[in-house]
Amino acid sequence: MVFEECFGRYWPPIVLLLVRLTGDADEAEDLALETFYRLYQDLDRLKPGKDRLGGWLYRVAMNLGFNALRGKKRRMRYEQDAGMEAIRSAAPASPAQETEANEEKRQVRLVLAQMKPQSAQLLFLRSAGLSYRELADICQVSIHSIGTLLSRAEQDFEKRYRAQFGEGSQA
Repeated sequence: MVFEECFGRYWPPIVLLLVRLTGDADEAEDLALETFYRLYQDLDRLKPGKDRLGGWLYRVAMNLGFNALRGKKRRMRYEQDAGMEAIRSAAPASPAQETEANEEKRQVRLVLAQMKPQSAQLLFLRSAGLSYRELADICQVSIHSIGTLLSRAEQDFEKRYRAQFGEGSQA
């Protein structure tokens, strides 16, 4: 597959995936550009018949996305104290349900950023609607092990989420 064809085919789903992961359309486009830049650099090394370019692109995009989330988490530690008072004093610009949903998404992203990359990647991609076959291709594991890996990832996520945000919390 020629680079232009690959770009045309995979750009929209890669950007959508990164928007869902990062919650920021501009950052998602930057990460997608980096993903395709890496493809362009490695195109000679990749073998279209042997290497599934879609799986390779999803892996690179997810790794870049999770790295960005981890970077955000570090920045948030420094900014959190300064921003708490502004959040408390500012009137919500949206309905309570939207605010609650945005907070839950933020909490989920924080927990995913703390997990092993493969586990977080599996959970995120499965929630995006990818099949077991697609997950196996992206993670380069047997399709027969996806169920077990997903189950372990779900248990790890739930344990971490409850520990960080309380027993009454649900994701």
